[in-house]
Amino acid sequence: MSEADSQKIAFDTSFVKHFLKQITFSAVVDRLSTNLLDKDLVTSDYPRAVKDREVKFPTGLPTAPIGIAIPHTDPQYVKTNAVSVGILKEPIEMTVMGTEEGDKVQVSIIFLLSLAQSNKHLNILKRIMGFVQNQELLKKFQTASDEEVAEEVQKAILEGLS
Repeated sequence: MSEADSQKIAFDTSFVKHFLKQITFSAVVDRLSTNLLDKDLVTSDYPRAVKDREVKFPTGLPTAPIGIAIPHTDPQYVKTNAVSVGILKEPIEMTVMGTEEGDKVQVSIIFLLSLAQSNKHLNILKRIMGFVQNQELLKKFQTASDEEVAEEVQKAILEGLS
């Protein structure tokens, strides 16, 4: 990854997808990864690596009433930093991050992080954690257009990072 690529975070409306029918976590990762692969931002192993990591290190967050997840994987699968957002009409059950008992959460919004540096990862995680406290905004995501979601994510999470 070049120095320029390591600094920017790819994100626009094409990185936002609404899923209107029931879908599995695996299928969400595959669909969101298609855009990343088409733009040559991640390696071909990226989708599998995200799914494998989720099994070992779950990323569900029990924010209520709208649960979110922040799946990601190791930097070796990332060519250029990017963030993708999946909005699910029908929530999927995921395991809560850091729970030994495997507590579950119903997830309706997925922030798929494709980041090559740990400092970027931590900065974005902090911003997402602040962002998801605004449940009214998350509720609006359910009916917002891809453009509206992209605008909010850009403003609240990515502004000043890329």
